[in-house]
Amino acid sequence: MYRTTINISEPVLQQAKLKALREQVTVSEVIRELLARWLADEIELVPGDRAHDRRVALARAARGMWADQDPDAYLAAIRTGLKERDEELAHAHLDA
Repeated sequence: MYRTTINISEPVLQQAKLKALREQVTVSEVIRELLARWLADEIELVPGDRAHDRRVALARAARGMWADQDPDAYLAAIRTGLKERDEELAHAHLDA
């Protein structure tokens, strides 16, 4: 058996532990069963880019971004400004 670490929010883990206790199973058994069923295509996950959503939330929290601003659009706008500045500097060096 291989040991690994997964990230689960505290409220979800507590609820899972309570339910597992009531049903006389361990959380590890539940996870192994769900993974086996997912691999056998018995369970389908809800489509969507959860990783992207998580990165967006982390970027907003880390940079203090407004909730309505998309970090990808923000970064694209910054990169555009940097590209224009670099072009101006290149031309300035050529003219000097």
